[in-house]
Amino acid sequence: MQEIDNRRQSLNRQKMQLILSLLSRSRSQTLGSDSSLDEGGVFDCLKPDSPTSPQQLFSGLVGVGVPSSSGVPSANFQTGGLVLGTPPDVFIQMTASSREEGGAHRSEGGPYLPCPPPHHHHHHFHQPLQHRSSLLHSAAGAGERHGNREEASDDPSTPAPALSELKSVVTWLQRGFPFILILLAKVCFQHKLGIGVCVGMASTFAFANSTFKHQVSLREDRSVVVALWMILFLSGNIIYLYYTFSAEELYNSLVFAKPHINSYDFFDLIWVVGITDFVLKYCTIGLKCLILFLPKIFLAFKSRGKYYLVIEELSQLFRALVPIQLWYKYIMGEDPSTSYFLGAILIIIYSLCKSFDLCGRVSAIRKAIAILCSAQSYGVRASSQQCSEAGDVCAICQSDFRDPIALLCQHVFCEECLCLWFDRERTCPLCRTAVIETLRCWKDGTTSGHFQIY
Repeated sequence: MQEIDNRRQSLNRQKMQLILSLLSRSRSQTLGSDSSLDEGGVFDCLKPDSPTSPQQLFSGLVGVGVPSSSGVPSANFQTGGLVLGTPPDVFIQMTASSREEGGAHRSEGGPYLPCPPPHHHHHHFHQPLQHRSSLLHSAAGAGERHGNREEASDDPSTPAPALSELKSVVTWLQRGFPFILILLAKVCFQHKLGIGVCVGMASTFAFANSTFKHQVSLREDRSVVVALWMILFLSGNIIYLYYTFSAEELYNSLVFAKPHINSYDFFDLIWVVGITDFVLKYCTIGLKCLILFLPKIFLAFKSRGKYYLVIEELSQLFRALVPIQLWYKYIMGEDPSTSYFLGAILIIIYSLCKSFDLCGRVSAIRKAIAILCSAQSYGVRASSQQCSEAGDVCAICQSDFRDPIALLCQHVFCEECLCLWFDRERTCPLCRTAVIETLRCWKDGTTSGHFQIY
């Protein structure tokens, strides 16, 4: 019996040594992984203290046949989940938290015994690991949330900052739209007379311009009465306008003089410049009506487009020169001594911009005069054979040929019909072959509706 007890004790000692080696190995692996994950020392405060007694070291073990001389009570072994038996039957049962973390490796280790819920006194070894794992999971979750935010920011469905700013501007305009309407209504009421005059003059100009262009296209069928009526109508409008505003002396701006107005604010200046510009447009249409009124024996219809072009280019140059003195007075102000330096700089900039505009208009006048002085030919005289091949009928006027001209594309038309056609177009009426290089759009009698504001 004594020999059996001795063998049992030696066997228990071997089991204890095996358990100690396993625990030391698992503890070294755990500490090594913790040190690799915590190289910066973030979780140093969470590492457990080294055990100083066998009770603390084996607080999670359950033993069978452990002698009392080892100083380790067997109750502590039962709560931990370690079962000791014969050497082939020795295994360690993992706790619930370890089973959850190592669930992917259960199939390799074989079956294990279920364990009851652990008590509170065996958390000395597992609590720091759970804290570290929870912190790592929270850090990983934060990284995933950060990545999700970056993906959401890169998502094309997410509105860009510029689009959101545009939406805010549109929202602001929607909210302030009633206030904007109130301001516009107030401004229109304050300047109701000037706005009414400008609207009336614009409608009169549009009517006169379209009527004159239609009369030019009629050629011999034009109405001389309509031409005379247009001259009288436009002259009456100019006289009535200047008579109504005789106190302001608006006609002085036509001769580069200062009108008699109380103050040179922006709205008054725009009103004076606008009235002067419309008056000059009326005068331009009146001069063109005089050309239209002339009989054919004095001026052929095919040459009238050149005169319309010269009159229009001269009118645009004069309309560009008239507002200069008005803008000079407005820029310098009523008291030039108070803002002399600023006014001088602004006048220099205005003069430079205006000089480029005037140079372009002078060049256009030179080209118009060159066209007027030169005899422009669009082709050669067509033979009788070419006329017969064309059916002896002009495709433009649908009548017999009068002074037939054959173009480069060998299509035949009347000379006057070609001149009037190329006053509006630059290609052949039938095959659309380019015949002239540039198109002078004012040769059809149209007057420019551009508002010369500066």
